[in-house]
Amino acid sequence: MDRLTLYNLALSLLDLHIDDLETPSKELTLLDLNYKKVVSFCMKAWEFPFLVKRTQLTEYSLDVVGNPMTWNGYLYGYDVPEDFGRAIQLNASKNNSYAYRFGKLWCKILDPELEYIPMTLSVDENGTYPYPDDFLALVAYQLALHIAPMLDPDGQAQSIAAQMYQLTLSSIIESETRSNDRAENYNADAYWDGEIYVTQEAIRDAIVKGEL
Repeated sequence: MDRLTLYNLALSLLDLHIDDLETPSKELTLLDLNYKKVVSFCMKAWEFPFLVKRTQLTEYSLDVVGNPMTWNGYLYGYDVPEDFGRAIQLNASKNNSYAYRFGKLWCKILDPELEYIPMTLSVDENGTYPYPDDFLALVAYQLALHIAPMLDPDGQAQSIAAQMYQLTLSSIIESETRSNDRAENYNADAYWDGEIYVTQEAIRDAIVKGEL
């Protein structure tokens, strides 16, 4: 899926369509204005495994005498990748503490391996997003939710977009947690959040109550 297809998927909920990304229109202006904000919102909705990138941190700040600069009990303040959005874990463990402050990632580990989610979505040489279609649909539905009040103020598009977003997010979480990051075979219809297993029934109840 490319940007034009993503935009038209969002517009389809309002029974609208654009032919390209160059011809000025109210629809295109609203989509462009909300795109970065919506992408950031969706990327923060969950720790989507297909978004996670990995790199080793080696460059850290030094004080005036050449020793590693420390802060708040952390021994190293590392430079992060240019596309850094938020950290997930260090050295494949959520038990390693860290903090992102002053443009640095602070921790107590020498040359750690960082897993992180980038700040925005990337595209390949053909302008195509290298992500699952259901995640891109999630972005499209959230886009529709943002632009519906301006393009369809009296219609049902905003309500439909909200429902589609929640259903799609729940479906992605269920699919990913059935096949990723669960301890052996225990409770295969749930995911491990570090302390407890969260069942799909709990997710659905939270959606119904508006908590998710």
